Amino acid sequence: MARPAAPPRAADAWAGPAAGADELDQLVYLSHLIGREPGLVQPGGGNTSIKLGDVLLVKASGTDLRTIGREGFARLSLAELAALRSAEAMSDADMMRFMARCMVPPDGRGPAPSVETPLHSLLPYRVIAHTHDVATMSLTNLSDPTAERLVTELFRGEIVYVPYVRPGFPLARLVGGMVDRLPRSAVGLALAHHGLVVWGEDAQECYARLVGVVSRIDEYLETRRRGRAVLGATPRSIPDAEVRRRCAELVLPVVRGMLGSQPEGRVILHFDDGEDILATLGAERLPGLVRRGMATPEHILRAGRLPLWLDLDPSAPAERLVDAVRTQLAQQRSEYEAYHRRHAAPEERPLDDWAKVVLAPGLGIITASRDKHGAVTANLCYRAVLATIANAEALAGFEFIPEAEVYAFEHWPLERRKIAEQDAREHTSRLVPRQVAVVIGGGSGIGRAAARRFAAEGAHVVVADLDHAAADAAAREIAAAHPDRAVAMPVDVRDDASLAHLIRRTVVEFGGLDCLFYTAGQAPRFAGVTDIGREDLQRQLDVHYLGAVLAIGAAAGVMRRQKTGGSIVASVSKAALAPGADAVAYGGSKAALLQALRVAAVELGGDGIRVNAINADQIETPMFRRFVEERAARSGVSVEVQLEAYRRRNVMGASLIPAEVVADIAVLLASERFRFTTGDILTVDGGLPEAFPR
Repeated sequence: MARPAAPPRAADAWAGPAAGADELDQLVYLSHLIGREPGLVQPGGGNTSIKLGDVLLVKASGTDLRTIGREGFARLSLAELAALRSAEAMSDADMMRFMARCMVPPDGRGPAPSVETPLHSLLPYRVIAHTHDVATMSLTNLSDPTAERLVTELFRGEIVYVPYVRPGFPLARLVGGMVDRLPRSAVGLALAHHGLVVWGEDAQECYARLVGVVSRIDEYLETRRRGRAVLGATPRSIPDAEVRRRCAELVLPVVRGMLGSQPEGRVILHFDDGEDILATLGAERLPGLVRRGMATPEHILRAGRLPLWLDLDPSAPAERLVDAVRTQLAQQRSEYEAYHRRHAAPEERPLDDWAKVVLAPGLGIITASRDKHGAVTANLCYRAVLATIANAEALAGFEFIPEAEVYAFEHWPLERRKIAEQDAREHTSRLVPRQVAVVIGGGSGIGRAAARRFAAEGAHVVVADLDHAAADAAAREIAAAHPDRAVAMPVDVRDDASLAHLIRRTVVEFGGLDCLFYTAGQAPRFAGVTDIGREDLQRQLDVHYLGAVLAIGAAAGVMRRQKTGGSIVASVSKAALAPGADAVAYGGSKAALLQALRVAAVELGGDGIRVNAINADQIETPMFRRFVEERAARSGVSVEVQLEAYRRRNVMGASLIPAEVVADIAVLLASERFRFTTGDILTVDGGLPEAFPR
């Protein structure tokens, strides 16, 4: 039977906050309990509130129930909010201005209230929780008469059905008009297509009622689904994991490129090929059912208006697979533009983030967002949609709000303004927003500094190194400051399979690749041309030349499938330009790399892929420190004397140069500021005349 894995059934997990907790602490605890259950809310969704004296404390805009703290609740005056009761109409802009005037203190320095605040203020109950739980959405994503009948039969006045109106002031006004007519036994509302509202005198009572309501619906749904293949049979076989991963490596960059074709609109992907998902996507009835819409307007914001559908043969040759993806996505983009024309005002443009979920039977779910966190959230939301669809089909027949209402919510100015403001901040303050950067040699030195800087400038970063422990430490350091935007991967650039695995894992993790920074290094082998051996030469070539060329080729292949350009940067050092005694192995391998970069610039320019080099010397890294120590020993001087010699030879009199300076150049070369620069070399060495590029 094709069936999405149901979220865990609601259970009373109340243990209570720490001793001495006040009522706000109780609300925080309630929020965390709700936020941690994916069957109740998806990340960022849902809200809670408490009325303390004349103050309403309500989950603020942009906060998450899983992690909210005491400071995450907006504070508003109930006396001021009372004016909502007599308001007949209020535009979104007027509502937000009104709520700003109601804030405590009135200067508005606290967190901004969400659009659900009027609903919480007009319901005269002390503690309120609003969830977008799968159980209630399953019961209310039906026709109005059917949904109302089922709610009435199940709850006999404890839960009251509310027909759909747009969230914000319209919903608050509708519910506010119902308050005086609610049965005394009522403990909550089932909002059509918009989840559940429950209340209580305190946080524990509110939570107990929430769990009780959701559990009752869950039990009813279980009886209706038992033994039934509500989505139809699964006629096609599911390809094995290796075939799916090969297919994903080809398909994901194409999807990423087509959903984010402009630099400012790049997307990060999340790929989910769980066994439950694969079984559900193969169900016979699913293609038609998913065209009916999402489960709640909240999902439109996080997972888009409708999923895209890819009908692929994962075992097909690479070219045929890629062409099929492009053709099908282009057709669905045309369908979206027709939908836009049906509803748009003349001045409205189609949305850049028009699609966020892609369903590919035999492959999995692909979700897209501005960052990994958003892509994972879209996945969780759409998993809830699939569960809702299956449940609703077991009851009567899944229905969502009309297309015109979907369009209105998708273009809701309150939400679109927040997205536009975030985009503007992102692109004015960061050099490489939404890029995926792979840093080979990222475990220490220049690579580690570059990985940190790429993340700070908005990129998602793969920290790759032969020393996996060092890469992991670097990625954890970055993730502490930039959650969900750094992963560590082991790589041995001397091993073709290891390099291929790195690129494949990068694609599966983030959907593609925009920048490769190659700074893997092998400690120099000092020997003259009369003493050097083939093995010494080969070791240097393997890391500095062969590994680099193969990494560049693999990265460029992904960038070509994306069709959004890209940047390749490699650290070649002074040795590529200036000959030095006893450096035939090291210098020769670096010079070969520099020439390969120039050749790659010629070959890849037509694809918008830029290839540049960094000529760095005297950089404070563990490897250069070892280099200095060896030079000093060979010359019979102290390390301090050797460092002084390096300082005196450059025209700026620079001593050891921080690795962060090279990192700055690497990120700049990957950014749009250098979008017309390729085949070039930039120098960071304090000015060594013999190493000036010429």
